[in-house]
Formats: sequence, structure tokens, C-alpha cells
Amino acid sequence: MATENKPRKLGIAAGSGPLPAMLAAAAQAAGREVFVVGIEGAAEKEIERFPHAWVRLGAMGEFLHLLKENRCEDIVLIGGVKRPSLASIFPDKTGRSLMPRVARWLMQGDDGLLRGLADYFEKEHGFRVIGAHEVAGSLLAPEGVLTKVAPSPEQEADIDMAARAARAIGALDIGQGAVACRGIVLALEAAEGTDRMLERVASLPPELRGGEGARAGVLVKLSKPGQEKRVDLPTVGVKTVENAAAAGLAGIAVEAGGALIVDGEAVARAANKAGIFVVGLGRERLQGLRS
Repeated sequence: MATENKPRKLGIAAGSGPLPAMLAAAAQAAGREVFVVGIEGAAEKEIERFPHAWVRLGAMGEFLHLLKENRCEDIVLIGGVKRPSLASIFPDKTGRSLMPRVARWLMQGDDGLLRGLADYFEKEHGFRVIGAHEVAGSLLAPEGVLTKVAPSPEQEADIDMAARAARAIGALDIGQGAVACRGIVLALEAAEGTDRMLERVASLPPELRGGEGARAGVLVKLSKPGQEKRVDLPTVGVKTVENAAAAGLAGIAVEAGGALIVDGEAVARAANKAGIFVVGLGRERLQGLRS
């Protein structure tokens, strides 16, 4: 068990993307022991640099056994997992017993599912579920302009419009992102995710969006009102920058202190190379948009 002088051992439930490995490295650097449980078909091979095991989606009993066997006390759920149909999960015995509750949680949207899982791990199995930012605070987006390019007054107005749209769909638990260009909302993020939304923007007629020679429009990502911040903060990375640039956008804005930036230095380099901005929106500005 953890003592006053020894950090609590961290279990990482790893979905897709680079964040699980980055988080494991940050935890180790801070003196924590880690154990990573990779979701088959989602997690990257990079997690194998750390003490780890693999489980298939639906094997909840094995997942819990691995965390307990390896003496994990805190757990982080990080990385994407495509939402499967209930019929395709093939749950084990523990998973089957949980299915009625999962079905109820799903009826409350993605946030309801994540909150239900977090409560289940804490109240019934004694783990403490924490957010990635509690392990590696450097992942949180800072406030202000992070790039050489700053938004113009027209782009600031698009930021406000996209932020209002993101807040509206977030209140309905639909998504976290929106794109606005020249005063028009071009796209709202739903189940397909940010990258697919940006692909849709890139496919729009040139007169509706910007281009490499005349960039216009912004992507804004915000946490949902009432967001379960331990498990599903908005995230951007180099791929987000590349897709925003390919869509002709002028920049990206995220919620300062409420969104994760995967490798902030790499994101800034990629944005500077593409000639687009990345901005962290402060609380005061976002609160002003609600009125």
C-alpha cells in the first residue's frame, strides 16, 4: 500500500494515441510506479516500454484482476476507444454482470458512461480514478497564444462563434469541437471525432473555407458543461494541427486549463510550420460568451 513517503501506484487503462505512453513516462519521472493495461485493437505498441498487459474490450474481470494483482491504487483512463455495439463486446462474466448498468449509462451519453465507469471503479473496487492532468499538469493547455502567428480580429470573432457552438453541442453531450469561418459555423463534432470533422471541412467548396494561400476559420475545442474531467478532456496534438491546416483553417483554440495538448512543443512547431495559430482561451473570456 502507499505510504506518506511513497507515491500511489498508477494503473493506466490505455486506449489509442500517444497519450498513454506519455503519461506513463511522466508518472515514472515523478517517482510513481506504473502498470499499463492496453486495450487490444486500440492502444499503441509504445506502451510495451512499461510494465504492461493487454486485454480485449469487454474483459472487465481480467482488467480488474490485472490492476489489483499489480497493486495499482490510482487509475487513469486515457486514449480513444471506438464505441462498440453492445452485441460485439463479448463480455466476460464480470462484464456480463455490468452490461445492464452500461446500457443505462449509455442512455445518458458518453459523459454518463464515463462517469458511471469511474464511480464503479471507485465505489465497488476501491481504486481512485484521477485525470491525466493530475499526473502530468504540463499536458494542460496554458492561456494565451502559443505560436508565432496570432489571430486577427476577424479570426477572434470566429473563435467566439465556434466556442458558442461547441458549448451548445457540449450541453447536449454531442461533442467538444466546432469550426467557424467568416462568421458561419461550418462543422460540429459528433461521434466521428475531431479528425473526421476536419476532413469534412476540407471537402467543402473552397468559397466556404480558407486555403493555404488565404487561411480562414478556426477549430475550437472545449470541455462540455458538467464534463467528467477525470476521463474525457478535449485533446489536440500534431495530427490535429495537420488536419486543421489541410482544411485551410487559420488556427485552433482550446480551453486553457480544460484541454490537453499532446507534446506542446511539437504542436507549436507544427503550427508554426503551417502558419497557423494555437490559442488557449481563458476562463474569463469563455464565461463572457455565456451572456
